[in-house]
Amino acid sequence: MNSIGLLEVIGTWLEPLQPVLDPDRRIDWTRLTTLARELDDVLRIHPIEPELLPGPQRSDRLRAVRAELAQRGVLDTGDQPALFALLAQFLCGYRDIDLRDAIGLGHGILIARHGEPAARRRWIPRLLAGELAGIAITEPHGGSNPAATRTSATAAADGTWLITGRKSWISRLTEAAVFVVFFRAPDGELAAAAIDASQPGLHRQVIPPAGLAGWTWGILDLDAAPVRPEDVLHGDGMALLRKHFAGYRPLVVATALGGAAAVFDTVTDALTARRAVGDVPRLRDSALVTIGRAHAQLSTALLGATAAARLAETGHRNAESWSAVMKAHGVDLANQAAADLVLLLGAAGFRGDGQMTKIRRDLGGLLYADGIHDSLYRAAGKHYTAPSDTAVAVSLHALESLPRSA
Repeated sequence: MNSIGLLEVIGTWLEPLQPVLDPDRRIDWTRLTTLARELDDVLRIHPIEPELLPGPQRSDRLRAVRAELAQRGVLDTGDQPALFALLAQFLCGYRDIDLRDAIGLGHGILIARHGEPAARRRWIPRLLAGELAGIAITEPHGGSNPAATRTSATAAADGTWLITGRKSWISRLTEAAVFVVFFRAPDGELAAAAIDASQPGLHRQVIPPAGLAGWTWGILDLDAAPVRPEDVLHGDGMALLRKHFAGYRPLVVATALGGAAAVFDTVTDALTARRAVGDVPRLRDSALVTIGRAHAQLSTALLGATAAARLAETGHRNAESWSAVMKAHGVDLANQAAADLVLLLGAAGFRGDGQMTKIRRDLGGLLYADGIHDSLYRAAGKHYTAPSDTAVAVSLHALESLPRSA
């Protein structure tokens, strides 16, 4: 684990941006510093360095971290502005990208916001006590196209629905206490429900991932899994999905940027130390350019994620497109910055059991998790080129003004 304390991370990465990130001091920075201290303390008790904890041991330790944070009362209950959750995720990502589920409700926010009272009473206290929620959307044939969902429900005589289908590339596969599953209701409309992970009819096939391996990942099969009326979330499934990910994707970006910031600090600290003892008399101009560019990339991407989070929080009409493109853009920049920076460490940056290698694997996984980037860029492009009455008139005028060879 990077030896820099998270309070110092707040001081060097977040507070310089505070006049833009949070000009009105809407978030509780004291609460953020408390979270930083508590997270560092918990990680001393439950260390999660990748070279120490392969496979299931790491998952168990990550759950212990979350449970301990819950016991200390520092989980984000959703009562803070969206910016608080975003900055908290930056701190988590700085320590380890697998901590993306450490401090909030995660996908369980769908239950908190759209669940029946009975479902909220059942699941929210458990999630706030440290349990995890998973989400099941993707299918083998559909990928990033929820409209093509084939998982479907049939009505049973006792008033329940029986859900059957296959969901692929599901994270928290064996750790989640509850899954938010998207499926076709008996009337054919897309719907979502909170399904107890211990229910009969759920079958799992674990597949080792190349990155983000702190949680199990793979295939979730549903074979007539029962759903009661109180398990079904309120609202059209597609609308729920779009609104949820408009708010969730900026958190993914912040987590990725936190991981890349840890690479930045590790590299710059190592170079500074080597200069101090005379191993590196002078840094090459190319190294200085790499460092300066990386800092600008990470800082501006964090500002972009903040803008996306605020748009989602206020329900702005452009929230979904901003969230999509900023997730793709921010994670791309985090990957690029980490790849460029780690070269400055030399061979030490390529240890198979090192944190730098793990961060790069995890950042690579985020190119696919929560939306493949070509799809996200394309969605934003479609949003900004969608015709409206005004746009059509402007476009026709522009076309008429173009040279015929264009």
